[in-house]
Amino acid sequence: NGYIGAVLISGVSALRSGSRYVEIFSTEKHLSLISIYQPELISSSSIDELQDKFRVYKNLLLGPGTTNDKWSREIFLSFKDFISNNELDKNIVIDGGFLNLLSEYPFKNDTWVLTPHIGEAAKLLNTSKENIMKDRIDSSKKIQKLYGGIVILKGHETVIQTENQTFICKHGNSSMGTAGMGDCLAGIIISLISLVDRKDYNHAILYAVAIHSLAADNILSNQGEIGILASDVIAEINKLLNF
Repeated sequence: NGYIGAVLISGVSALRSGSRYVEIFSTEKHLSLISIYQPELISSSSIDELQDKFRVYKNLLLGPGTTNDKWSREIFLSFKDFISNNELDKNIVIDGGFLNLLSEYPFKNDTWVLTPHIGEAAKLLNTSKENIMKDRIDSSKKIQKLYGGIVILKGHETVIQTENQTFICKHGNSSMGTAGMGDCLAGIIISLISLVDRKDYNHAILYAVAIHSLAADNILSNQGEIGILASDVIAEINKLLNF
């Protein structure tokens, strides 16, 4: 409770970047608010049904809006239990509060996408933000080795680290440091990787990171650097995808 904006931004970002059907799982308090804000989003809150939802959905984005409270931990541990005991053919993106919880309950998955900012990366490696900033590429490689999958270390010149390759995003600007920008990115990543074949999976992730930053650059060029919001970036991404 209290962070409904994060999950709404992720959900709308996924819808605007091509997902046709998005369900938001949140607290009971948020259910009616979600449908009022964006009626195209489906919503649910029953923890008893969560394992079934993990089985049904092929594309899972977990973490936006979560914290280290009891509810968030229960959801995280339910997810950990699910993927530890099931053979998976799913697209999974881990963002926000789930990254902090992953640092407390570490485990590895070779197919997910992790999207930490500097603070979350420091927790994942049990180090300081200063150490992360000293060598962001090396930090990304260490996170990838420990936790698997693909790591997107957000910030100036975002690093995308696969098992064998390192990429740097040259788009983006300092005006992107506003609330919800990472939630927007997480939504577009899960959407775009859900739309491609497995052979194009890595390309879809690179494209998602690039178009997210390019959208912000376009807004900066057209209207200036003050007050660029995640909602503005979502609208611009939609324009770019339909160009």
